[in-house]
Amino acid sequence: MTEETQAKEKPRMRDVPRDIEPYFIGLLRKGERWNDIQGPEAATLMPRHLAYLREQLEAGRYLLAGPVTDDGPLVGLLIMAGKSIDEVQAIANADPGVQAGRLAVEVHPAFLPSLKGLKVNF
Repeated sequence: MTEETQAKEKPRMRDVPRDIEPYFIGLLRKGERWNDIQGPEAATLMPRHLAYLREQLEAGRYLLAGPVTDDGPLVGLLIMAGKSIDEVQAIANADPGVQAGRLAVEVHPAFLPSLKGLKVNF
């Protein structure tokens, strides 16, 4: 057996997932205006935020999105696809909740098992 053949047949590490892909994790936190938004702006902000999430999910930029349900400072989680952290940060910053200051977002690069087969019904 040649060295090349041995390298191709080398067993993979048992505990390493297959098909690792680069993604971005977005953490939505309570923003500076978390408790300050009232009146008509408050009544329309959540529907606009949810519509934005749906738009990003349908476009394939967000793969998962959902709330964090304890009472801490972290209020939402996003798994995003994109070419660069700057690209996905700009998309996350365009969320109406972030723009209004009710939410703040931080984005982190991550390697996760491939989510290409994931189907989210929103």
